Amino acid sequence: MNLLIRLLICFMALSLSGCNTLSISNKPCAQMCVQKLNHCKSSCVNNCPACSSASRYKTATNYSKYVHQQRIQGQIIARELNSYRDPLQCRKTTCNCSADFSTCIQACTGVIKKRLQAVPYCT
Repeated sequence: MNLLIRLLICFMALSLSGCNTLSISNKPCAQMCVQKLNHCKSSCVNNCPACSSASRYKTATNYSKYVHQQRIQGQIIARELNSYRDPLQCRKTTCNCSADFSTCIQACTGVIKKRLQAVPYCT
């Protein structure tokens, strides 16, 4: 009986000491993650229309450079405008604040949470 009580007290002491250190050490790290999330949300402007417009401009600029170089060299213009278009450019997630936040929190806690979600579609 005496042994059982001692084991129970030791188990409770170990359990309480483990929880105490974990919550205190992660507080500054989590605050830093929230600050990064707020900064990301305020500075992120990567929406579908802006991305599509920038992609079209970049495609036209690169094609114009190609045509200019080919004419200077007296070569045949073999490529078309669509040769310089990247169809996946606006599907690439360059501004995913929630994913960055979850990665930051995972780095603080060491716990990895996984979930499945559909890829955003940009027309």
